[in-house]
Amino acid sequence: MTFRLFDSKANQLFRNVSFDQIPESSSDWIWLDVVNPTSNEIDQIGRLFAFHPLAIENVQRPHQRPKVEEYPTHLLVVLYSLTLSDGDQRPILRELAVFITARAVVTVQYNAIEEITFAARRWAEHCQGERQVDPAMLVYTISDTIVDSYFPAMDAIGDRIEDLEALVFSNDGTGTVEQVFRLKRVLLEMRRLIAPTREVFNAFTRREFPLLGGTSVTYFQDVYDHVIRVTDTIDGYRDILSTIIDVHLTVVSNDLNQSVRTLTVASIILMTLALIAGLYGMNFRYIPGLDWRFGYVGALAGMAIIAVALGWTFRRLRWW
Repeated sequence: MTFRLFDSKANQLFRNVSFDQIPESSSDWIWLDVVNPTSNEIDQIGRLFAFHPLAIENVQRPHQRPKVEEYPTHLLVVLYSLTLSDGDQRPILRELAVFITARAVVTVQYNAIEEITFAARRWAEHCQGERQVDPAMLVYTISDTIVDSYFPAMDAIGDRIEDLEALVFSNDGTGTVEQVFRLKRVLLEMRRLIAPTREVFNAFTRREFPLLGGTSVTYFQDVYDHVIRVTDTIDGYRDILSTIIDVHLTVVSNDLNQSVRTLTVASIILMTLALIAGLYGMNFRYIPGLDWRFGYVGALAGMAIIAVALGWTFRRLRWW
């Protein structure tokens, strides 16, 4: 496990410390980032900051849904970072637990989250000027950085949808439906993540949390708006994918109808020619034209004329 500490009074960003140094370093309030902790180490952190046993239990059991829980002395916020795999573009989710107290912000991540490093840089720049420096603004910086990471994933999915739209009208559209349903499953997984995340920031803007103060509501409203944008984008993409399936089925149906028409034209022409050949193939002794010298050539010529005439007629009717 790694302890990384930001001391607000010393304005030192993420210096590695040992567990015994944490109380000594908290001169004002601190940001403690814990990476890959064990269950026992989480218990130690809980005793150090007097976290509620239920909150500790939630962190010890990963795969919690995004949520915010209020306890007598602190808040517990669970968020997820989101990236897409390079191959099949499956969503990769990394869980982040954030404890908020009056003197500390503790972030716990079992898998290293790149957005935390970005948030640390933003926070260091924020602390350089004469700005609001308190746990609420730090939580806003972390939350905003994580939510902003959703947009590149949405852009990648949007590009993939454009490719699928082009495939619908191409000759190689056999795997389009499979790809569309695979992408719809991805969007469904993202929707399951974003929906509770939206409720987290809705709670920040609608409920009074003394630890966050009143001035931070405006900032969290901005994060909430970003989550709403992502949610609307997901819903829009799902509608587009449904439309792609409908268009694909329509294209397949039109191609099938065209094939049936072509086969119908060929069948009618061949049946007409077979009728003529069948009449002169009957085993009767007296059939008109059997003794005609040019009867065979005339029959072939007549069948050719009939075939051309029928083909021209169906062409005019746009059957093929």
